[in-house]
Amino acid sequence: MLVGWGVLSPLSKLSGWAPGAVGDMATGARGWILWVSLAIMCADSLVSLLPVAAEYVITLLPTRISYAMYSQLGGGADKKDYECETEDRLVPIAWVVGGVCGSVVIGIILVWVVFGDEGIKPWATLIGFVMGGLLSILG
Repeated sequence: MLVGWGVLSPLSKLSGWAPGAVGDMATGARGWILWVSLAIMCADSLVSLLPVAAEYVITLLPTRISYAMYSQLGGGADKKDYECETEDRLVPIAWVVGGVCGSVVIGIILVWVVFGDEGIKPWATLIGFVMGGLLSILG
C-alpha cells in the first residue's frame, strides 16, 4: 500500500500515465494502481497454475511417455493417491458438473437482474466465472 500510493501514485501522475484526479477510477492513479495490481496477481496465478496444468496433461499421455516426462520434471516413480474415501462414498462427477453449470447460470442471471443491460454484460460475467474458477485452483 505504501509503495502503491506513496511512490507509484505520484509517479503515475507526474509521468502522465494517470492524468486525472488521483481518486478517479477511469483516468486517475486509483484506477492505474488497481489494474496494474490486478494484472500482476493474474500473471502470478497463471504462472503458478502452469505446473498443475502440465502435470494434468502428462497424466493424459500414454504411460511410457508420461513416466519419462514426469521423471524429467522431478516427479517420483509412483504417484501417491491422496483419496481416502471409497468410490461408493464419493460425489458422482455428473452431480459436480451439474452443480457448477447450474451455479454459473444462476449467477449470470442474478448479476444481470441486479445490474441490468447497462451494467455487467452476461458474457463478461461468464468470463469472470471461468477466470475465477481457474485462479481458485491455487487458492
